[in-house]
Amino acid sequence: MTLRWFVVVCCLLLSSPLMLGQSRDATADPLTGTWTGEFVPPNATSGIPVTMELKFDGKKSVSGTFEGLPEPGEVKTGTYDPKTGALKLELGKRDGPAVLLTLEGTVEKGKATGRVTGDEGIGEFRLAKKE
Repeated sequence: MTLRWFVVVCCLLLSSPLMLGQSRDATADPLTGTWTGEFVPPNATSGIPVTMELKFDGKKSVSGTFEGLPEPGEVKTGTYDPKTGALKLELGKRDGPAVLLTLEGTVEKGKATGRVTGDEGIGEFRLAKKE
């Protein structure tokens, strides 16, 4: 009986780092994936639907693409702070280096909200991560 308990305890001890590593990885990257929502321009009554594909490097940088505006584009520069949830994305057309829109906000529980700044002024954005 003692040998059986010893084997069970050893198996639990050996498998617990694997289980902890998997659960940490699942929550460590709250950004990578498909996000849908809208950009609401200043003084607008309705938003512009957008879909974004984002990729977080696990440290600070965010890259990705978006669709839904007059032309598809990409994230020119992106940062995310996992400790504070602060998100900043500079967006532009795929065929040029110019930054046309800047998103600054926070990410919490699969939702990103904040302000979007562009030539038209300051509006807001609301995005939700698809599961």
